[in-house]
This record gives sequence, structure tokens and C-alpha cells, in this order.
Amino acid sequence: MTRNSLLNAAITLSKVAKTILILTMIGVTAIFIHLQLDRDFYNSKKIDLKTESKYFYSMKSKYQTDADYTEIFTLDKLKTVSLYITYFKILGGFILIFLCIREFQKIMQSVKDIKTFRKNNVQSFRRIGRLLIGFAIISSYDSFRFENGDFMGISIPFTILFLIVFALIMAEIFKEGILLKEENDLTI
Repeated sequence: MTRNSLLNAAITLSKVAKTILILTMIGVTAIFIHLQLDRDFYNSKKIDLKTESKYFYSMKSKYQTDADYTEIFTLDKLKTVSLYITYFKILGGFILIFLCIREFQKIMQSVKDIKTFRKNNVQSFRRIGRLLIGFAIISSYDSFRFENGDFMGISIPFTILFLIVFALIMAEIFKEGILLKEENDLTI
């Protein structure tokens, strides 16, 4: 099993994905800091909030001006509290995905090392499920406060829910595999 190219590819892709996530977190942090230092640079940078089809529920604030929403929802008019909340939400999401990928990499490495049915893999799948639940909670709610209006949207990330169920099912499959392996070891 140590020469399995598919497992090697999965482990390599996990490492590449973790590196990309780290670089993206650094990039987002750089933009966040630059936004704090020079808000005028972002005068014309619009935030696209018209994609309401992704939201289960969305609303624009009632106390908006009569101006076009593309003039209200610009990055330079985003209130500081909203900016910080959004930054930490994005950063938290990246961290949770990074941790999920790390757990997945551990599972692939143990399968490569022919240690497939171990309690560590069951715990890793359960940990992935919990991390994805946290990510679903973080990513399901958007709220932006601007100088002349607000935006709020709630979405149900069905893909994430599917991955949560899949991870928890895999944990149970590996748990049953451990029981069968132990039973088989006792028989021999």
C-alpha cells in the first residue's frame, strides 16, 4: 500500500491545499490591514450583494437612502465593526477548513501506512464532522453594516451539510471496521 499513487496524490494535494489556505489567509490579512490604513483606495470597490439566490433569507435595511444599492454597499462605506466581524469570520472559516484538510491528510497517511482501522481515524472523521458543523454555522449568516444601510442574509449550505453527514457516516464505517478487525484477530 505504500506505493499507492492515488493516496500519495491525495496527501500531496492536502499539503498543497494547506499551503494555499495559509497564503490566502496572509493575503486576506494584508487586505484587511491595508483597508484600515487607506480606505479611500477602496472607494469604487463594490460588494456584490445582489446574488440573493444563494440566501435562504435576505433583506436590505429599511433605513437605506433612495440611492442605488451599488453606491451604498461599497467597501469603503463598510462600518469598522462589520469589517472586523467579517474579517474574523473569513479567517475562522479558513482555519476550520485548514484543520479539516489536516485531519483528512492524517487519515490518508494512516491508510497509506496500512493502519486503516484505528481509533484515530474514527476520531479524525468525527473531528472533521464537528469542524464542518462549525464552518456551516460561521458561513450561514452574513451581516454587513454600511454608513447608509445594512444587509443581512441567511443561507443553508447544503453541500457542507452533505459533507458533515458523509464524515460522520465514514466515522461509523471505520468504527465497524475496527470491530470486525478485532473480531477477526481473535478468531485467528
